[in-house]
Amino acid sequence: EPDRTWNKEMRSLVQEMIHFRNECQPFQEPDPVKVSEFEKRYREILEIARAEYGNVPANNYYRDGYNLFLRMEKYMQNHLLFLHDSRIPATNNEAERLLRNYKRKQAQAVTFRSFESIDYLCQCMSMLVLVRLEEPANIFDRVSRIFG
Repeated sequence: EPDRTWNKEMRSLVQEMIHFRNECQPFQEPDPVKVSEFEKRYREILEIARAEYGNVPANNYYRDGYNLFLRMEKYMQNHLLFLHDSRIPATNNEAERLLRNYKRKQAQAVTFRSFESIDYLCQCMSMLVLVRLEEPANIFDRVSRIFG
């Protein structure tokens, strides 16, 4: 939406929050003053979005931005949870990478006849991911020992 300003401001704020969170030490709670500043700016940007959409409503062509604004407003606490809890990653890149393997299997000529078989596949794939993290050199040997 080229005529809106809130989206560019929100994007830069989110990038700033992610960089701030990545600079924090692992398992160290972030500075509460800085976190409250981020939340305040987040709310201010949402107010800008509300004003922009109030003045010029979203049309059917640019509906995604308006829907994003509504989701960001409704789920603000969920979106900013990574600032409060050090166990939550700042991005979901790892989850998306792991899910990509499942989507590739789904796109192949694989047919799941039940939810149980999908569950088995997911358990096996997660086991392989854990084995790779623990012993990246000997995946085959480790899996052989598990099933052997």
